[in-house]
Amino acid sequence: MRDGGAYVTARPDAVPAAGRGVRVAAVQVHPDGERLADLVALVDGGVLTTRVAGPHSPAEVAKAHARLAEGGLRGRLVLVP
Repeated sequence: MRDGGAYVTARPDAVPAAGRGVRVAAVQVHPDGERLADLVALVDGGVLTTRVAGPHSPAEVAKAHARLAEGGLRGRLVLVP
């Protein structure tokens, strides 16, 4: 992570110590099917966009990890069963 960046985790017990100007925070996530449906509708309507660098099957985990290690990705790598 670059200096001055931000780190957010969904595990409050795994928040690292802050340093190098990095902001750290923990969020708690609760299942909310209704809100998820609202977000899906916004994505389907083009209001929200998702940035996916590429899908990978579980058999391609090593390939996905190598691609991530190369850096320069615009978006997330998604594992699709």
